[in-house]
Amino acid sequence: MFKSLLIFSVFICLFFQISQATTVNVPSATGWPLLLNSTFLATKYDRSDNKLIVIYFTKDDCPPCDVISPLLAPWLTDTQYSGVEFYEVNVSHFLNIPSDYEVSEVSSLPSMKFYKNYEATEDGYIKFLWKSAAPLSMYQDASTFLNANK
Repeated sequence: MFKSLLIFSVFICLFFQISQATTVNVPSATGWPLLLNSTFLATKYDRSDNKLIVIYFTKDDCPPCDVISPLLAPWLTDTQYSGVEFYEVNVSHFLNIPSDYEVSEVSSLPSMKFYKNYEATEDGYIKFLWKSAAPLSMYQDASTFLNANK
């Protein structure tokens, strides 16, 4: 009995070390705060405070993502966007994709969703961009939309 309990305790400790290490070691491609599970994601977009929320969806080993990510990075510290919140979701490390509709409907990477007053919109988001074959075009569209809605 004691031996079984000890083995179980070691397993639990190892599991938590691995899951904590996974969340700590995930790099952000943009420098934006990372959202690693649906609980954190929902607290960011499911709001009605009239604030613009930008969520960038990326993935490890995604060449179009590698093109656009460095272009998005400066938005976080640009003072003209001080009223906008920026977040990144790396789907290679997102912990529960099947249970989160906002992530599971992203079928092409990179993608960006813009949220404002989630409950007041039909789809939840006010803009959804996904142009994996043309990341520079997507960046231009995102920049234009951001400047018009900041």
